[in-house]
Amino acid sequence: MPYPKVGVALGSGAARGLANLGVLQVLQEQQIPVEVVCGTSAGAIAAGLFAAGSDLRLVGKMVLQLDWSDLTSWTLRPQGLVAPDKIHDMLRLLTRNQDFEDLPIRAAVVATDLLTGEEVVLDSGSVADGIIASMSIPGIFVPVPKDGMLLVDGALVNRVPGNLCRRLGADFVIAVDVGWGPLRSRVRHLPDVIIQTIDILSRQAASKKEIDCDVLIEPDLGNVRPTQLNRAEEIVEKGRQAALAALPAIKAGLAGRA
Repeated sequence: MPYPKVGVALGSGAARGLANLGVLQVLQEQQIPVEVVCGTSAGAIAAGLFAAGSDLRLVGKMVLQLDWSDLTSWTLRPQGLVAPDKIHDMLRLLTRNQDFEDLPIRAAVVATDLLTGEEVVLDSGSVADGIIASMSIPGIFVPVPKDGMLLVDGALVNRVPGNLCRRLGADFVIAVDVGWGPLRSRVRHLPDVIIQTIDILSRQAASKKEIDCDVLIEPDLGNVRPTQLNRAEEIVEKGRQAALAALPAIKAGLAGRA
């Protein structure tokens, strides 16, 4: 029997999604042969960088220096408060401006069509463009127009896309769910209102949908809020710890399929 094709599904979670980097670092170090990687929102960033061959250790160090003000710029456009131009430029650099078709690892990211509410799988064209669409929180980031659609955050329809890994041919799926931070006790600005509302609705939707996977990794992120990039080192380390704890189950599952 051929060795199973391993897929990794990386979940959304804004700053909490940095735990995806820690998980991927461990899978690389342990030489787990990942052939398919899919991600949503923050998970799309990690998936795209991994598939593009970025140095995940270097990326982990880089995020320690980042602040939201480094990544965002306010805009007067009617469809969003923030233009993603700075993030887009950084992603183009980190993915070496590659297209999905050029990646050495099969990859895809999930977005939502704001006009229909349907899930949109992005697995062709610019990797950076796909990531931006997948992470564009509606009302905060300007939606991404594509082929008659308006694309926004994929977390609205598929937070942890294990089922997408299956559709792309993975036999054994490792999924990463970074969970939910505490709801805000103070809601002061429009972005707070938007993020809190989406958070509540997403929790309700996720409670009705199981994650399709063979091994589920759930980093213990406690009270880390989705906006706390200042806790990046802690978040990445929690991802590493969770992946190391899951290694026996991963190796046993792979051995059982071989």
